[in-house]
Amino acid sequence: MPDTPQPRRRLRSRAVPTVLMGMAALALTACEEDPTVQAQAFPDLASCLNEADEADASFTALDCETAFEAAQTAFLETAPRYEDEALCEEQHGGECIAEARPGGSVFMPILTGYLIGRALSGGSRPLLSQPLVGRPGGFATITGDTRLSTNTGSADMRASAFRPGGSTRLAPPLTRSVVAQTGGFGQTRTAIGGRGAGG
Repeated sequence: MPDTPQPRRRLRSRAVPTVLMGMAALALTACEEDPTVQAQAFPDLASCLNEADEADASFTALDCETAFEAAQTAFLETAPRYEDEALCEEQHGGECIAEARPGGSVFMPILTGYLIGRALSGGSRPLLSQPLVGRPGGFATITGDTRLSTNTGSADMRASAFRPGGSTRLAPPLTRSVVAQTGGFGQTRTAIGGRGAGG
Protein backbone atom coordinates (compact mmCIF):
# COMPACT_ATOMS: atom_id res chain seq x y z
CA MET A 1 0.00 0.00 0.00
CA PRO A 2 1.50 3.40 -0.95
CA ASP A 3 2.59 5.78 1.77
CA THR A 4 -0.03 8.37 2.60
CA PRO A 5 0.92 12.07 2.75
CA GLN A 6 1.48 13.55 6.17
CA PRO A 7 -0.97 16.29 7.19
CA ARG A 8 0.56 19.75 7.18
CA ARG A 9 -2.01 21.67 9.19
CA ARG A 10 -1.89 21.97 12.96
CA LEU A 11 -5.07 20.42 14.30
CA ARG A 12 -7.46 22.14 16.68
CA SER A 13 -7.42 20.20 19.96
CA ARG A 14 -10.36 22.19 21.33
CA ALA A 15 -12.62 20.53 18.75
CA VAL A 16 -12.06 16.94 19.92
CA PRO A 17 -14.53 16.89 22.85
CA THR A 18 -17.34 17.88 20.45
CA VAL A 19 -16.77 14.75 18.39
CA LEU A 20 -16.36 12.52 21.44
CA MET A 21 -19.59 13.83 22.97
CA GLY A 22 -21.32 13.29 19.65
CA MET A 23 -20.15 9.69 19.60
CA ALA A 24 -21.41 9.18 23.14
CA ALA A 25 -24.80 10.69 22.29
CA LEU A 26 -25.17 8.46 19.26
CA ALA A 27 -24.13 5.43 21.28
CA LEU A 28 -26.93 6.16 23.75
CA THR A 29 -29.40 6.49 20.88
CA ALA A 30 -28.16 3.22 19.44
CA CYS A 31 -29.16 1.43 22.65
CA GLU A 32 -32.75 1.80 21.48
CA GLU A 33 -32.08 1.69 17.75
CA ASP A 34 -29.22 1.68 15.28
CA PRO A 35 -29.78 4.82 13.20
CA THR A 36 -28.34 5.30 9.73
CA VAL A 37 -25.24 7.45 9.36
CA GLN A 38 -24.09 9.17 6.18
CA ALA A 39 -20.43 8.10 6.24
CA GLN A 40 -17.39 8.84 4.15
CA ALA A 41 -13.97 7.18 4.30
CA PHE A 42 -10.70 9.00 3.69
CA PRO A 43 -7.16 7.60 3.69
CA ASP A 44 -5.79 10.74 5.35
CA LEU A 45 -6.60 14.29 6.40
CA ALA A 46 -5.36 15.82 3.13
CA SER A 47 -7.88 13.80 1.10
CA CYS A 48 -10.75 15.05 3.22
CA LEU A 49 -9.55 18.65 3.02
CA ASN A 50 -9.27 18.43 -0.76
CA GLU A 51 -12.87 17.21 -1.01
CA ALA A 52 -14.08 19.85 1.45
CA ASP A 53 -13.01 22.48 -1.09
CA GLU A 54 -15.60 21.21 -3.59
CA ALA A 55 -18.93 23.03 -3.87
CA ASP A 56 -21.06 19.95 -3.14
CA ALA A 57 -18.93 18.67 -0.25
CA SER A 58 -20.74 17.01 2.64
CA PHE A 59 -18.15 18.14 5.20
CA THR A 60 -16.23 21.34 5.87
CA ALA A 61 -12.48 21.63 6.35
CA LEU A 62 -13.07 22.09 10.08
CA ASP A 63 -15.16 18.90 10.11
CA CYS A 64 -12.25 17.07 8.44
CA GLU A 65 -9.72 18.33 10.98
CA THR A 66 -11.98 17.74 13.98
CA ALA A 67 -12.86 14.20 12.95
CA PHE A 68 -9.28 13.32 12.03
CA GLU A 69 -7.90 14.46 15.38
CA ALA A 70 -10.62 12.49 17.16
CA ALA A 71 -9.74 9.43 15.05
CA GLN A 72 -6.06 9.77 15.98
CA THR A 73 -6.96 10.02 19.67
CA ALA A 74 -9.24 6.98 19.47
CA PHE A 75 -6.59 5.03 17.57
CA LEU A 76 -3.92 5.58 20.20
CA GLU A 77 -6.34 4.61 22.97
CA THR A 78 -8.07 1.59 21.41
CA ALA A 79 -5.89 0.11 18.63
CA PRO A 80 -5.35 -3.65 18.99
CA ARG A 81 -1.96 -4.47 20.47
CA TYR A 82 -0.09 -7.73 19.87
CA GLU A 83 2.80 -9.41 21.61
CA ASP A 84 4.39 -10.41 18.29
CA GLU A 85 5.12 -8.22 15.25
CA ALA A 86 4.53 -11.04 12.76
CA LEU A 87 1.10 -11.75 14.29
CA CYS A 88 0.16 -8.07 14.03
CA GLU A 89 1.23 -8.00 10.37
CA GLU A 90 -0.80 -11.15 9.62
CA GLN A 91 -3.93 -9.68 11.18
CA HIS A 92 -3.60 -6.28 9.52
CA GLY A 93 -2.12 -7.07 6.14
CA GLY A 94 1.00 -4.99 6.40
CA GLU A 95 3.27 -2.80 8.48
CA CYS A 96 2.96 -2.59 12.26
CA ILE A 97 4.70 -0.27 14.71
CA ALA A 98 6.31 -1.00 18.06
CA GLU A 99 5.12 0.63 21.27
CA ALA A 100 7.42 0.50 24.29
CA ARG A 101 6.07 -0.92 27.53
CA PRO A 102 7.83 -1.82 30.78
CA GLY A 103 9.39 -5.23 30.16
CA GLY A 104 9.23 -5.11 26.37
CA SER A 105 7.38 -3.85 23.31
CA VAL A 106 3.92 -4.51 21.90
CA PHE A 107 2.94 -4.04 18.26
CA MET A 108 0.09 -2.03 16.72
CA PRO A 109 -1.23 -1.63 13.17
CA ILE A 110 -0.76 1.76 11.55
CA LEU A 111 -3.62 4.22 11.05
CA THR A 112 -4.73 3.74 7.42
CA GLY A 113 -7.60 6.22 7.25
CA TYR A 114 -10.73 7.34 9.04
CA LEU A 115 -14.49 7.44 8.76
CA ILE A 116 -16.36 10.71 9.15
CA GLY A 117 -20.13 10.78 9.40
CA ARG A 118 -23.38 12.34 10.54
CA ALA A 119 -26.67 10.68 11.44
CA LEU A 120 -29.27 11.10 8.69
CA SER A 121 -32.02 11.80 11.21
CA GLY A 122 -32.35 13.41 14.63
CA GLY A 123 -32.07 16.93 15.89
CA SER A 124 -28.36 17.56 16.55
CA ARG A 125 -26.84 15.21 13.92
CA PRO A 126 -23.46 15.16 15.71
CA LEU A 127 -20.21 14.79 13.81
CA LEU A 128 -18.83 11.25 14.18
CA SER A 129 -15.40 9.76 13.58
CA GLN A 130 -13.77 6.34 13.62
CA PRO A 131 -10.18 5.34 12.80
CA LEU A 132 -9.45 2.67 10.18
CA VAL A 133 -6.73 0.04 10.22
CA GLY A 134 -5.59 -2.34 7.53
CA ARG A 135 -6.91 -5.86 7.04
CA PRO A 136 -5.70 -8.45 4.54
CA GLY A 137 -7.44 -7.34 1.36
CA GLY A 138 -9.16 -4.32 2.91
CA PHE A 139 -9.67 -2.14 5.96
CA ALA A 140 -11.63 -2.19 9.24
CA THR A 141 -12.89 0.14 11.93
CA ILE A 142 -10.80 0.13 15.08
CA THR A 143 -13.31 -2.09 16.88
CA GLY A 144 -12.83 -4.68 14.15
CA ASP A 145 -16.51 -5.43 13.57
CA THR A 146 -16.98 -3.35 10.41
CA ARG A 147 -14.78 -4.32 7.48
CA LEU A 148 -14.42 -2.20 4.34
CA SER A 149 -13.17 -3.01 0.88
CA THR A 150 -11.54 0.43 0.51
CA ASN A 151 -10.62 3.47 2.59
CA THR A 152 -12.15 5.94 0.12
CA GLY A 153 -15.77 6.58 -0.85
CA SER A 154 -19.13 7.02 0.85
CA ALA A 155 -22.01 4.88 2.04
CA ASP A 156 -24.92 4.89 4.46
CA MET A 157 -23.84 2.88 7.51
CA ARG A 158 -25.28 1.92 10.86
CA ALA A 159 -24.37 4.03 13.89
CA SER A 160 -22.87 0.96 15.56
CA ALA A 161 -19.91 1.24 13.16
CA PHE A 162 -18.93 4.41 15.05
CA ARG A 163 -19.20 3.06 18.57
CA PRO A 164 -16.06 3.66 20.66
CA GLY A 165 -13.83 0.73 21.47
CA GLY A 166 -12.42 -0.15 24.86
CA SER A 167 -8.99 1.08 25.90
CA THR A 168 -6.10 -1.27 25.08
CA ARG A 169 -3.28 0.90 26.43
CA LEU A 170 -2.72 -1.23 29.54
CA ALA A 171 -4.47 -4.42 28.44
CA PRO A 172 -2.43 -7.60 27.95
CA PRO A 173 -1.32 -7.82 24.30
CA LEU A 174 -3.06 -10.29 22.01
CA THR A 175 -1.24 -13.60 21.66
CA ARG A 176 -1.39 -16.12 18.82
CA SER A 177 -3.45 -18.50 20.96
CA VAL A 178 -5.99 -15.78 21.81
CA VAL A 179 -6.30 -14.81 18.15
CA ALA A 180 -6.80 -18.47 17.19
CA GLN A 181 -9.57 -18.85 19.80
CA THR A 182 -11.43 -15.68 18.79
CA GLY A 183 -11.03 -16.04 15.03
CA GLY A 184 -8.84 -12.95 14.70
CA PHE A 185 -9.55 -9.27 14.32
CA GLY A 186 -13.00 -8.37 12.93
CA GLN A 187 -16.09 -10.34 12.07
CA THR A 188 -18.50 -8.63 9.67
CA ARG A 189 -18.08 -6.76 6.40
CA THR A 190 -19.68 -3.49 5.31
CA ALA A 191 -19.23 -2.18 1.77
CA ILE A 192 -18.11 1.40 1.21
CA GLY A 193 -19.08 2.71 -2.21
CA GLY A 194 -19.82 5.89 -4.06
CA ARG A 195 -17.50 8.51 -5.46
CA GLY A 196 -13.88 7.50 -5.32
CA ALA A 197 -14.61 3.98 -4.06
CA GLY A 198 -12.62 1.03 -5.10
CA GLY A 199 -13.62 -2.63 -5.36
